[in-house]
Amino acid sequence: KAQRGELRRGLPIGFVWGDADGEVLFDPDETVKNAVRTVFEKFAETGSARQVWIWFRNQKLLFPSRPHLHAPLRWIPPTYHALHGVLTSPVYAGAYIYGRTRRERYVDEAGQVRTRLRHLPRKEWAVVLPRHHAGFIDWETYERNQARIARNCPPAAQRAGAVREGAALLQGLATCGVCGRRLH
Repeated sequence: KAQRGELRRGLPIGFVWGDADGEVLFDPDETVKNAVRTVFEKFAETGSARQVWIWFRNQKLLFPSRPHLHAPLRWIPPTYHALHGVLTSPVYAGAYIYGRTRRERYVDEAGQVRTRLRHLPRKEWAVVLPRHHAGFIDWETYERNQARIARNCPPAAQRAGAVREGAALLQGLATCGVCGRRLH
């Protein structure tokens, strides 16, 4: 069913399952659709997921939330991760996806067998069906947004880390509030 895009799993805010197999529809609630559209409009304007979140917070706007599939819809102040999830989910671009994570078993330091959830890179996802359903943005816009979000993140060498050497008090810890790079 997943290969055909018919396996019913939880859908993100703004989408509901239709009656036909694999049918994904926009949420019938106009306020939910407008909230999701606003996220994409503000991202196109600002170019930053963080700036979208700050804008929502400054405007004191609420965002829809549903903790699980059958929970009632709630309107809460949006978290950064909720808005970032909207911007990075390919479902909003009309794609059906399956297999973004994999459970792995490992042995911890105490010798106990544990499982962890590993997030896979996109090329390793089991199923990606672009243009599966109508989306809030098209696939090309989604790809451009992902590239833009990736450019917003500082390179690994620029991220804050443990203090190494030098006399600076906050060396390697203080970062710029705009770009996230280390201050010198």
